[in-house]
Amino acid sequence: MATSRRNFLKRGTLVALAAGVPAGLVETAIAKETENKAPTSYGLTKSVFQAQQNTNFMINEGASKVEVKLVKVGDLPHRGVVGPGKEAFSLRFRGDLAVPLKQNTYLFQHEKLGLFSFLLVPIKTRDSRSQYYEAIINRLYP
Repeated sequence: MATSRRNFLKRGTLVALAAGVPAGLVETAIAKETENKAPTSYGLTKSVFQAQQNTNFMINEGASKVEVKLVKVGDLPHRGVVGPGKEAFSLRFRGDLAVPLKQNTYLFQHEKLGLFSFLLVPIKTRDSRSQYYEAIINRLYP
């Protein structure tokens, strides 16, 4: 089981403190530390994006902004049982052919979801009138 240096130092400090602190206080401190952890997804879950399907997003491209529409939120295949808070999905956006975007990490802006960044990849489809892009969100692994 891998652990980060930050978690190792936190837990090591708690263990060192526990040697001189009553057990009840240590249990309370550990419970509060795990309770206050910020979610890694910042609230950008599959269900949040499904609720915003067919709405427009602005992508910051240099000094300009490019408008795209979220047209599909899809599941990604995975093996086994998925634990709580773990998910893998794709977001498909439709944009204008006249303003193509390259594969890159872009700053997205949405009226309800706020600002966030995703790696956006152009994809080919049968629709020759629009350019499509895909972002993959994989939270199956730590």
